Amino acid sequence: MNEIYTICAEERVLIDKRPKMVERENTMARDETLSFQVAYKIEWLQKEIEVKIKSPIKKYITYRQVEYVPCTTPVLGATDDYYLTKKPFLCPDVLCSCEKRKPTARLGSYNSIWFTIKGDLTPGEYPIEISLEQNGYVIGKAEYKVTVLDFYLGESTLVYTNWFHYDGLAQYYNLKVFSPKYNKIMYNFISCAVRHGMNMLLVPMFTPPLDTRMGKERLTVQLVDVTKTEAGYEFDFARLISFMKKVRELGIKYFEMSHLFTQWGAKFAPKIVAKVNGRVRRIFGWESRAVGEEYEAFLGAFLPQLVATLKKEGLYQDCRFHISDEPNEQCLEDYKSARRIFKKYAPDAPVMDALSHYEFYKQGLVDGAISSTAHIQAFLDNKTPNLWAYYCCAETHSYLSNRYMSMSGERIRVLGMQMYLNDIKGFLHWGYNFYNSVLSDEAVDPYLITDCGGGLQSGDAFSVYPGKDGALDSIRHENFYDAIQDYMLFKRLEEKIGREGAEALLLENGFKRTFTDYPHSIKALKRIRRLAQRALAK
Repeated sequence: MNEIYTICAEERVLIDKRPKMVERENTMARDETLSFQVAYKIEWLQKEIEVKIKSPIKKYITYRQVEYVPCTTPVLGATDDYYLTKKPFLCPDVLCSCEKRKPTARLGSYNSIWFTIKGDLTPGEYPIEISLEQNGYVIGKAEYKVTVLDFYLGESTLVYTNWFHYDGLAQYYNLKVFSPKYNKIMYNFISCAVRHGMNMLLVPMFTPPLDTRMGKERLTVQLVDVTKTEAGYEFDFARLISFMKKVRELGIKYFEMSHLFTQWGAKFAPKIVAKVNGRVRRIFGWESRAVGEEYEAFLGAFLPQLVATLKKEGLYQDCRFHISDEPNEQCLEDYKSARRIFKKYAPDAPVMDALSHYEFYKQGLVDGAISSTAHIQAFLDNKTPNLWAYYCCAETHSYLSNRYMSMSGERIRVLGMQMYLNDIKGFLHWGYNFYNSVLSDEAVDPYLITDCGGGLQSGDAFSVYPGKDGALDSIRHENFYDAIQDYMLFKRLEEKIGREGAEALLLENGFKRTFTDYPHSIKALKRIRRLAQRALAK
């Protein structure tokens, strides 16, 4: 017997398990993006399925097929009991466009179609009838109702960045970096990120020294043109400025300028290429000490000209600068030395770096703290101003939110309410589209290898997939955007009833001022969401 029913966006429709989280209705703000799924199981062979939608808001509804990828490393290291499974499985994650290819059904298996409602909607109740058909024969029908409430979420005030990996696109699509075809795809990926709340972008002044094995190098992605002469260095910032202005048109508001010293220690210079005697070659890299005379001379020439150019173009006030990613106790003195050099030539440039040691922040090593959610409590307890959060490969335990394939949708989504309650101003993640193995030893196909070759948990390294002409969303990407929308819901509620009242709604319904204590139920999260919506819609 055929099965068809609507379920929530946080459900994972596994091919061999009947979905549990049936959802027949929901509420939304006028400008909100709302998602739900239609799950179905067909007991006789179907090739392609026609999706028919009948609704007063049909023009605002789109749909995509949910496809599966291998989750080969569902857990790694310390874990807890809040996972879908700890065994490898086929994970429903890729959202494939149905514009040129109709949805399909696997015989005898559960499948799902992802529906999205988006637009400036008029308040009211709207029924949605969805019919799956083939050759005029109705396979099954499902009904859903959405209530549009009379308020807007507005534009997100959370500063949000996912590190954009430019080499991954060039390698996957086999295109020259920053060529016309490459740029078209790159801008599509950036636009996709913007649609999902990202408003800050990592800018590759030089090839970012991130996730690279010592002694090796990643594909060159450098926007500053450098010429080395007998007199010193000459810089051409034309391509850098053009890029920054273009992505600003796409919706990027803030820029994080690529790291000027290597990751996990600030011991070396990043890879930098320059034209020397008419030929382009690498002039800095792993052989170049971070505090060496030669690299300091380079920064002494580069940084003042960079700052002056950014100010002239009206971009400087929206820039943040990186010294080195994730410094630890072993590299404290190296980081201090690197920062001293940077501040010597760019004294008023704001520095932000991911770190997890409150002592580093107390010593004034960064202007804005970005703490791992696993170590953020010390920053919270000390009421650190303008605090940012991040998570990466280490937040696998203690019920911390993350975006792994083996985690439920509500565990991803809960971060939005947590960030609001803890007054987080920004969020950083390292992997928007990292399509490499661990430490970038080689490029990988993200449809086949979702765990960087076994070194990380599946899903850690990317939130989108490379489609034919641009980015394809993942379910995890959509769940995280719902987290941002929840953050904005409480920001709007704060405007109406005050911060104390908005926080009380969370504290009285199972949340605590941590990133580990919260309701482990999508029903609970959506009940809290409805309470906030009703207060706003009064």
